[in-house]
Amino acid sequence: MHRLIDLDHAIRAWIVGHRIHALDGVMVALSVIGRGGRVWIGIGLVLWAAGRLKWRRLAELLVALALTSVMVDFVLKPLIDRHRPFTSIPSVSVLDTRPNDASFPSGHAGNAFAGATVLAQAVPAWQPVWWALAALIAFSRVYVGVHYPADVIGGAAAGSACAIAVLLASAVLTRSGVNGT
Repeated sequence: MHRLIDLDHAIRAWIVGHRIHALDGVMVALSVIGRGGRVWIGIGLVLWAAGRLKWRRLAELLVALALTSVMVDFVLKPLIDRHRPFTSIPSVSVLDTRPNDASFPSGHAGNAFAGATVLAQAVPAWQPVWWALAALIAFSRVYVGVHYPADVIGGAAAGSACAIAVLLASAVLTRSGVNGT
């Protein structure tokens, strides 16, 4: 376990130490749009308004994001209570705001992968876009200096799991005729 933590620290240090100044603003912007799943909510609403997303899929997206936020922010982060890089290593350069909560798992990554998981089912032709956006949002959190790589991997896993649970529950409810669609 100690070796994995050392590797996690080394990868974070390498990413932060090899930032490309021209990408700094892009990475901060990705972090900003990823807060609270807002980019996924916006995409879902635009797709729904354009007739490309059914109401049920929009509801699944919103529930998956809410479940992920609750699971990550109110269950896993307090339970694991991992310090953020800038708390553990005060010399860490941070490009964005410094969050006050725990580091593991990343809420941004959780919401990104929850959103991508639902939208990949809803609009499969755009899967490369959903997965690329999710990966970029997750990576941005390490790049800006507020997470370790394991935090975003853990967030991605949590978000994907929450989204899959929502999709499975929705499918069961649909088959049983409970949700009325």
